Amino acid sequence: MKNRSLLALNDFIDVFKSFQLCFFLAWFDIRIRYRRSKIGPFWITISMAIFIVALGVVYSKLFKMDAAEYMPNLAAGYLFWTMIATALGESPVIFIENAAYLKDMKINLLVLVIRTLTRNMIIFLHNAVFIAGVCLYYGIWPQWQTALVIPGLFLVFVNLFWITLVFGILGARYRDLAPIIQSMVQVLFFISPITWLPKLVGVDSWVIKLNPIAYFLDLTRSPILNQTPELSSWLITLGISILGLAIAFILYAYKRERIVFWI
Repeated sequence: MKNRSLLALNDFIDVFKSFQLCFFLAWFDIRIRYRRSKIGPFWITISMAIFIVALGVVYSKLFKMDAAEYMPNLAAGYLFWTMIATALGESPVIFIENAAYLKDMKINLLVLVIRTLTRNMIIFLHNAVFIAGVCLYYGIWPQWQTALVIPGLFLVFVNLFWITLVFGILGARYRDLAPIIQSMVQVLFFISPITWLPKLVGVDSWVIKLNPIAYFLDLTRSPILNQTPELSSWLITLGISILGLAIAFILYAYKRERIVFWI
């Protein structure tokens, strides 16, 4: 166990030293995916903009809410949800899709995890341009609370890291995990405060209390809207991060050598 833990710890340390490599691979993925497109990943931003505007016009009337309140909440919430949902959806197949690399060369498996998350972060920054436009249109200008989005986004990124790693290992071993995660993501979208506001169901509702996505959104969406996230969101998300990283490290230490045989 000690030897396995040391090898796993070395991988965790080395992956941070290899961040430039992860960024290059992530950027290369995006360039390959949109190599024949004139505007590249901004197509994702355009489709997101159409979805948010269409949904915002309809749902603001259904919920009988002022568009100035509903649209920024929907736009910011959907922005961060897209990043989270994409990471969740890709996590079970992260090692399977890179089987050719893993079988032909020795590579730090965590590089593939950071590569995927970095790619999603780059696309997230593209999409953030439209969200910034929505906020400015409705008179939401940056204030001191806006800076809180940085630590909030960091905590969400840490959680996506361990979730991607755990699901990636389990997905390599159990191929049924991928469709299960896809179904789970669809359910999470409807039970998370993305298209609806927490006050509509009550902040003490179990839908909010037992949903980690609600805390992730509070840490990231609230600062964008010049609101201070709840202290409970910080504490719970931090607790989930610590527990999740511990679980991911133990699982990775025991199974890192078997992944290449499973794929």
